[in-house]
Amino acid sequence: MQTEALKPARMELKTTKDAKELLGQAALLDGMDLTSFVLGPAIERARKVIADHALISLSKKGQLALANVLNNPAKPSREMKDLMSLPDFPSKDAR
Repeated sequence: MQTEALKPARMELKTTKDAKELLGQAALLDGMDLTSFVLGPAIERARKVIADHALISLSKKGQLALANVLNNPAKPSREMKDLMSLPDFPSKDAR
């Protein structure tokens, strides 16, 4: 029997006896342990969700609007100039 390194993190799931038996049977038929059978798809889904949230997608109209703003930046307003003239916080000397 192959010995795997102990894993430091633990998760507990509450479920019905029937659901656990169903998952266990499916894992066995797939040649996997129950933990791997349950966690494998969950990890794949988590990676997809994180990747989807890391992307910004724009419609063609949005892409054109963004390109227009980047190519033709607005001149800073008086308020923006005032803000830009404030000292850095935290000051560079404090670092």
